[in-house]
This record gives sequence, C-alpha cells and structure tokens, in this order.
Amino acid sequence: MKNVSIFAGHDANIAFADTDNDTYHVIEIERLVKKRYFRLHVDNSMEDIYAILSACQNVAKQYFGMDDEYDVFSMPADGGLIPLDLIQQIFPFKEMTTFDHHRCHAASTFYQSPFKRSLIISYDGGGNDGFFNVYLGDSDGINFLKNIKCDFGGGYLLLGSCCEEIGKSSRHQLALAGKFMGLGAYGDHDDEVISAMKPFFIDKDYKKLSDALPYDLKNADCPWQNPLENYKFSDKDSFDFAASAQLAYEAKFLELFDDILKEYPLTNVCLTGGGALNVLLNQTIKNNYDVETFVSPNPNDGGLALGSLFLTSPPKKQVNIAYNGLPLLDADKESEYLKDRKTSPLDLDYVCKLLKEGKIIGVCRGDSEVGPRALGNRSIVCDPSFKDMKDILNAKVKFREWFRPFAPFCLKDEAHKYFESADFENLEFMSYAPMVREEFQESLPSITHIDGTSRLQTVTEDSHQFFHDLLKTFSKYSDINVLLNTSFNIRGNPILSTIEDALHVLDNTELDCVIIDDTLVEK
Repeated sequence: MKNVSIFAGHDANIAFADTDNDTYHVIEIERLVKKRYFRLHVDNSMEDIYAILSACQNVAKQYFGMDDEYDVFSMPADGGLIPLDLIQQIFPFKEMTTFDHHRCHAASTFYQSPFKRSLIISYDGGGNDGFFNVYLGDSDGINFLKNIKCDFGGGYLLLGSCCEEIGKSSRHQLALAGKFMGLGAYGDHDDEVISAMKPFFIDKDYKKLSDALPYDLKNADCPWQNPLENYKFSDKDSFDFAASAQLAYEAKFLELFDDILKEYPLTNVCLTGGGALNVLLNQTIKNNYDVETFVSPNPNDGGLALGSLFLTSPPKKQVNIAYNGLPLLDADKESEYLKDRKTSPLDLDYVCKLLKEGKIIGVCRGDSEVGPRALGNRSIVCDPSFKDMKDILNAKVKFREWFRPFAPFCLKDEAHKYFESADFENLEFMSYAPMVREEFQESLPSITHIDGTSRLQTVTEDSHQFFHDLLKTFSKYSDINVLLNTSFNIRGNPILSTIEDALHVLDNTELDCVIIDDTLVEK
C-alpha cells in the first residue's frame, strides 16, 4: 500500500508511506517554501496550495518512489481546511480517514521508539482533542487512557511573551518557547513567583496569575490579542522571570507525572507534542525517575502527518524516520554552482585541521533530517573549545539573539567522559540537556550554557555515519572529542534545502566552508 497524509496547520507537513517496503518520508513544507512555521491552509490561495502540494507530489515521485495514486489519504482531524477535491486532483486516493490530534502525536513517537509497550504522554498548545492526553502503546495499537485539563504549551508561550528580550525580537509566537527556555538559565528563580505560576498551566487564568504575582502583568485582560507585545520585563528581571517559569513548568508537570505513573506504572514512557521539546524537563525526568523515556526527532506538529500514516497502517517494527526528509532539491545544478569556486574532494583529516583552526563549516549531505533540530545532514559544525565561538555564531553566522545556546555532539560511548546524565540512551535527537562535567566546562565554552547544561546529540556508526567518522578523525587532533552542531540556517528561516541557499550563507556570513555531499567548498 502507498498512503499519504497532510497536516496543513502551522509547521505544515506531508508524509508518504510505502507499507509493503516499510519506507516512510516526510516533507516539512516550510523548507520547501522557505517560510518558518509555515501554515498551508490559512495564509495561501487555493492556487498556491495546489502548486505547493503538486511540488510535494513531484518530490515524492522523483525521490521517494511514490506513484500517481494512493490507497489511503489521511489527516489529523484539525489538519486544516483544504478541499478534498483539490487533494484528490494531486493525490488520487481510494479511501480517506482522519485521526485525533494527540493520537497522531502518540503514534508518531511510539512507532519511532524502541519500545514494544509504553506509556505515551502527548502535550502541547492544543488540538481538537485537548492539550494533554495519556495513551498506552503496544501490539494492539495506540489506546487512549485519559485526558488532563491543562495547557503547558500555551501557558509557557504566554509567559515567554512577557520577556522583552524574546518578545520584541520574535517574528512568530511559536518561536517564543525555545528562546524562553534558553533565557531562563541567566536568571535566579523566585519561589513566590513559582508558586503563583504553577496553577496557571491548569487554569490558564492570566488575570488571576497577574493578581497572584508580586507585580502586574501587561495585557492581563486580553493576553492573546497580540502575544508578541505582552513583554513587561527586561534585562535581569526578564532572566529571573524566565527562570521561575521554567521551574514552575517542571514542577507542575512532575506533579501530574507522579500521579500518572502511580495510575499506570509502566517503565517505558514516550513524550510527545510540542511540550516534549523542553529539553530541561526531559533531562529532569531522565535523572530522577526509574523509567526509560523516548522523544522522537519530530515530536512537534511537524510529526502529525507521519502519526496519521502510522495509525492508518501500524508498522510492524520500529521506524527510523530521522533522516528521511527533503533531498537537496537542486542537486542537479551542483556542478554549475561550483564551477568557479574553490573545491576539493572531501578529506576528513583536512576538515578536522580546519576545525582546529577555528573554521566554521556547513554540512549538506543526503536527505535532510526530520524535525526542528539539525542532526548532521543540514548542520553547521565547529570546534567548541574556542571561547568566542558562541558569540561569532550568534552574531555573524546565525544573526540571532546573544543568549541562544549551541548543542554538542560526541560519540555515544564517550559521552560519559564529558557529560553527566543518569544514562545516555535515546540522546541521538537533541531531546535532553545533561550537564557538562565541571572539569570540561571551561574547555568547552561554546556548548556549555551558563547553567552548565548542554543539549547533547550522541552519535554511533549506525545513527550517523558521517558524524561518527568525523569524530573518529577529530580525536586525532583534539584531546576533547566533542564538536558543536547547529542548524544550517539563519535567523527567521527554516533549515535550508538547496545548494544555492547553502552557498548564499557561505557568501554572506562568517561561515568558512561548506561540505556538499563529498565535496568541500571553501571561500
């Protein structure tokens, strides 16, 4: 069977399945149209939607081995208002079905997990079936257990909008949460503020929260009117507010988590939904609970179409979707793009020498990663031992806020040398933030956040061959075998999907080189 699914809301995505061959592919449409957090069904004419979906079908036929016809078309129930006759024109299908929002999240993560049986907690800013749902995943499929009345996604976003440092600089409200999490590390929490904030994730009563805090909040009566203009706090006050919000978020979640585990005492837990991108909470769970947790590379709404496919035809074994995204869409023009540039065959020894010189190198190889985090195929890498590297990347390559942290990657079997964690399982997707060991924090300044944490990606030969080989080679030139990895994009833009865009970044930033498949391009 060949099936297709579309989610047309923010982080719009389309997924394809060839169930006979157990192959799956995901196109995050923002990367195709070059618009971050792209919404397919709201901001576009029917003509534009037709053109975009036609482009997706062309990619699927050319690169994914899909046909002109599909057995089943499926979508999340809140997946957007696209006329079925339009979809039928592009993806002729025999049957159609829909599934609830959180059930799609649950399926997307469970079938990517290593678990045969698992508790699944899906939580985000809301779907047609609520904000926080609990499921059981096993051989019988995805079975609903309970709904809890709370909104961690919306609550955290709204609190983030109170900080001028991120509210003023954000172009989209969905960008607030990730920035908010990074900002809090610079602050000191206040127990009184935490106590006032905890109920907010349950009742989302912003006016009541404002009254309970030792100060008033801006737009207390209508906070959602324009969340990007709710900011009241700046500088140290902003940092402290963010620090308290993160701890309140964790405390309230863990209260619910304790109750869930008492009611459903399973030892495997999948975390999914946009809330599962909070790496600090994920690490707190890993360090303090006797459970094994898993977060997929795409727990946000970018994974909903895939979840819908899984529910249509449940996989019989674990699915590895991590690197089944868009190919380089202009690969056929590579020779034309590179004909007047300084190029050489890829030589890892030479690359590692460049890294030790402080060079910053972009990587474009194979199909892209799936999900919001670069994992090696559309990445920027450098040596994190340089003290000013974080500032250079933020100011002169990514053009983003000064406080944003960067992630490291290292070999899985060496991770314990450099990082502190209860275990190092399921860390290959940057879903957790272990502490950098104290003795290495000074030596790894550009990946050590101010609170000592670091959003680690572990690497094995199986999980990412190129990064594995790069680290093996780098170990010949460095006593500390850790490198920095950040997404290949600049602020406000999605992760790139063309050679042309990669070269544009090379020419217009402090990036020094780009690896395109097996070719090194230098300035």
